[in-house]
Amino acid sequence: MATPEQVAQDDVELAAPACNCRLLRNNSGALKDSEGRTVRFGLGNISKRVNDQSKSSDLIGITEVVITPEMVGKKVGIFTAIEVKPPGFKVREKYPPKSREAAQERFLQFVRGKGGFGGFATSGEDLKHVLNHFISWLKS
Repeated sequence: MATPEQVAQDDVELAAPACNCRLLRNNSGALKDSEGRTVRFGLGNISKRVNDQSKSSDLIGITEVVITPEMVGKKVGIFTAIEVKPPGFKVREKYPPKSREAAQERFLQFVRGKGGFGGFATSGEDLKHVLNHFISWLKS
């Protein structure tokens, strides 16, 4: 049976194409190999220290944006990071500093700070809201 977060992720992924967005699952974690060495996987998961500070999002991809006349008439692909949460999750201004959500928010802030699209989503509607927020910002 699917978890509430998996149901939310499925909804986000199904909504993405209508938003000109292609999202890919970004599994992240660590395991021990047969010789006892830690093998890390997932975007940016280069050490426990780094991963404790910044956790890459569940879904990573590109959102196609047609640059309108006020944006010089070009089409660009904008890096997109979506952190999926189960229904009922509330986005906050601040999370406890050592929490998983705080590390996830730091990654999203990094993406947004470089001009990418990033946010938390519990549904396809949330994805549309995140993307429309940034497209509106581009047009301003």
